[in-house]
Order: sequence, then C-alpha cells, then structure tokens
Amino acid sequence: MKQTVTYNKSVLAVVIAMSVVITLLSSGVAQGQNSNLSHSEPLKSIDNKTSGSYDSMFISIPVEKGYVNGNISYFISTDASQEMIVSSVTNTTKFDVNYAPTLGNTPELSRQQGFVFTNGLLGNGTFEHQLPVASAASGDEGYSPLFQINYVKWNNESQPRILKSTADIMDAQSKGELSIQKSNVVINSPAVKIK
Repeated sequence: MKQTVTYNKSVLAVVIAMSVVITLLSSGVAQGQNSNLSHSEPLKSIDNKTSGSYDSMFISIPVEKGYVNGNISYFISTDASQEMIVSSVTNTTKFDVNYAPTLGNTPELSRQQGFVFTNGLLGNGTFEHQLPVASAASGDEGYSPLFQINYVKWNNESQPRILKSTADIMDAQSKGELSIQKSNVVINSPAVKIK
C-alpha cells in the first residue's frame, strides 16, 4: 500500500511538471516561414521531489511551425497514433515522439483538423512542402492539442501556392484545385507561444 501511494505521488509530480513546462512554453508570439525552431539549452528547471531529495529536471522539445487562420503558429509534437508517423516526426525533429495507438480512438469531436501537403511548392513543412495548416488556434472554440491529419494533394492542372488557413484549403478544394484525404492518424501537438 505504501509503495502504491509513493508511485501515485511520483506520477502526479511528473504530470504537474509537464503541465508547468507546457505553461511556460505558452507565452509570447513570433512570425516567419523559416525552418523549425529548436531550443538547444534547457528551457526551465522543475524541482521534483523524489525519495526525499530534490532533483532538477530539464526538458528540451523542438518547436515546429504551421499556419492557423493566416498566421504562423508554433507547436510541439509528443505522441502519435501511428508508428510510421512516430518514426517520421522523431527523425525530423530529433525528439523521441511516443507511439500512442489509443489516440486513434479519441472521438472526432475531441480533435482539430491538421492539413499536411504531399506535393506543391517546396518548403519547410511535412514531406518538404509548405508548412502544415491547423483548423484552430489556442483559445479558439475548436482548439484541441489533438490533430487529425488530412493529406492535401494539389491536382496536376492547378497552380500550387501557399495556403495559410482551413478556409483557403476548403476554397481550393471546392474549385477542384486539390484533393483532401482524411486519415485516422492523430498527433498530440499542443500549441505553444514563443517570446
């Protein structure tokens, strides 16, 4: 019984520590369409009480870019529901993303839509094309840190261009310029703000 209580306190400490890190990362805004940002030094230290002593813990998570409602947005990726995506994001960001197959079981209402381009203009986004687009920003009614991935492909006869919002993507789809393939891939990618 005593061992279970200690274990539960340790789990609670880790959950609180991760919440603090995400909160600390969520202040400020920056702009631009350059390559992914990353922090090479520890962001903040967190005191975690373990076995009666205090140990400092540090975490450094690469920050990725995308568009939301026409603006640059920043996010981190920590978990994905498909092993291929886990491998791809881990290789791209050099941060070990967790394989979490149960994310694919989350209700669609709990997810926001994320759009990644599989062709078109070359850029710093997924598949080396434009940056991804998300359907909601932190604080918006439809915001969720869980992204359901939709693959966007420009049609051969269309003129690819940078699309910066879900409305832009839906407009191009309605004009027959591109197609969207919905997937059941879900990535835990909470938004963060950069100072």
